[in-house]
Amino acid sequence: MDEVQLKFEASFDDGKLIIRREDGEPISLITHEELAGECVEIVELGQGSKNAVIALQALLNCHGQHLETDGIFGPLTQTALIIFQDQVKLPATGTCDLLTWQALIAR
Repeated sequence: MDEVQLKFEASFDDGKLIIRREDGEPISLITHEELAGECVEIVELGQGSKNAVIALQALLNCHGQHLETDGIFGPLTQTALIIFQDQVKLPATGTCDLLTWQALIAR
């Protein structure tokens, strides 16, 4: 059986970040309150849950990157993250920590 590659997109609704599959099904919801409470997953090269990495990739795409939202934190995602961190004057570590999540969502 062929694996179906889904596309994902990020949108903001009432102060909440919603990651949706191409068919419209939401897979992730992150609120600013959750970020303030540090209830986020830190993701880095080769690590992180698939949904967290998809959320990261979709958010990076909102900021001008053109990543495949495949849930794999590989070298392309890491490079895009470093570019974003540099653009917003965060330490360019290539790890998506709390400050990076907040900057991604703050838009």
